[in-house]
Amino acid sequence: IEIFSKKLGALEAISKYMKETLNMNYREIAELLNRDERTIWTTYNKARKKQPESIKIEETEISLPLSIFKNKKLTILESVIIYLKQKEMKYIEIADLLNRDQRNIWTIYSRALKK
Repeated sequence: IEIFSKKLGALEAISKYMKETLNMNYREIAELLNRDERTIWTTYNKARKKQPESIKIEETEISLPLSIFKNKKLTILESVIIYLKQKEMKYIEIADLLNRDQRNIWTIYSRALKK
């Protein structure tokens, strides 16, 4: 969960993490995230331009299973928020974890539920 920041979008962050930290190729990342390989390539390159340095990760109590990102109808951030809400976390707790405003978390969550 530490990979998500305001500097990078959620898909950018996870693509960069999987490519650089897990040493996965674009095809593997695309399969796991149920996205097009070209989308992953583009997203990763944008992330590299925004943040050339590696993503620093600290151990947290919460880890996210890659399976939550399979639903292409949901954005990466929507998938994360839904997963954390299912773990009975409050909006403020999710907001703190993701470095976002709790009102944005509520908006994203309610929008995702309608999909």
